[in-house]
Amino acid sequence: MQSDAVVYQSYNHWPYSQLTAGLRYGMRMNVHSHLFGRALSQIADQLPAERGPSERHIRILDAAERVFARSGFHAATMNDVALEAGMSPGNLYRYFPSKDAIVAGIAERDRSEIAADFAGLDPDKGGLLDQLEELGRFHLVHKPREKAIIALQIWAEAARNPQMAQMCASIDGTVEQGVTAAVAVARENGELPVNLDQARFLQAIFMMADGFFCRRAVDPEFDGAAGAETLFAAMRGLAQVLLLPPGQGEQP
Repeated sequence: MQSDAVVYQSYNHWPYSQLTAGLRYGMRMNVHSHLFGRALSQIADQLPAERGPSERHIRILDAAERVFARSGFHAATMNDVALEAGMSPGNLYRYFPSKDAIVAGIAERDRSEIAADFAGLDPDKGGLLDQLEELGRFHLVHKPREKAIIALQIWAEAARNPQMAQMCASIDGTVEQGVTAAVAVARENGELPVNLDQARFLQAIFMMADGFFCRRAVDPEFDGAAGAETLFAAMRGLAQVLLLPPGQGEQP
């Protein structure tokens, strides 16, 4: 039997060997813009080709998300997670030595999924803005509200915990790379103004998305579908006004 440290180490470096192999293949074969492919390949290269999570790992992470959303990260105990997952506390510790380790697993799973979603964007499948909006609906609206609640808890913890802050930065970096690559190609193909101030535009998008997550987490009556349509309309409107000054040139 593997020790707790070995079990955690092998899990913590996971994420999804099949997913990462598919990411790399898909990026090489399906993305038809050199800029787009180059930027997204950087995302894929961040994902080590390790073995994927076991069914038990997935079950624990799903259970932990429900417990953390219901009770709060600090109030929840490892025993609560074990009970939710239908296993003994001792067995749970074989897979995760602490709540922080579970949160790290949740964060890495989310990052891997986001990277895979961006890898699926393809200019040949239609407008990139439409594809980005569909991706936004999936993560902002169709994902369970518990994901937004947990995100707020992790953000709050990241303000005092450097390891949590690093996990948040890793996810943010994956999102930023994917959106930046898509926006750059949208400018190239005419979906967005060529003189778009891309830095300010991306800043606005990320601030609005963060606000959306906060609102969905704190307001159980929040209409996510309607809110997403407002966000996307604002995004398209901002793209027409957040322009570089005349003569300043185009951003790469």
